[in-house]
Amino acid sequence: MSTHMKYVFGLSLVMFLMIGWHFATVFGFLGEPPRTAAGLFLRIGLIVGAFVVLSVVTSTVLAARYGIEEIVADERETQIEIRAERNGGWAMMAGLLGLMWLAFTPLEPMQVANAALAIIAMGEAVKLATGLVLLRGRM
Repeated sequence: MSTHMKYVFGLSLVMFLMIGWHFATVFGFLGEPPRTAAGLFLRIGLIVGAFVVLSVVTSTVLAARYGIEEIVADERETQIEIRAERNGGWAMMAGLLGLMWLAFTPLEPMQVANAALAIIAMGEAVKLATGLVLLRGRM
């Protein structure tokens, strides 16, 4: 596996850990979940901010260590990423259709927000799984 693909998969796994921590608090395993919209947006903002900082630092370190050529995707990896993005997008669209169906049942606003976050995580999971399957195969 190339340095680029290790970088992409590593960042995806870190994102899953951060979102997993959020849902662990929502289900009562690791502390208290956010109770207000401000608390939820603060938590999501911290997760996104930490992810952006981690991405920039990691890519800078990899570029300094291996050179920019090593972290740029080649043609095959670009095709894999395009297909994986497409499948992840389809999964998110299906999830959003399900969320629209649930909108007609009485849900708390926090439940809708967590469901939307779960749909995003599901789309990322499909994207990661598709990338791993295509990377192992001949495409």
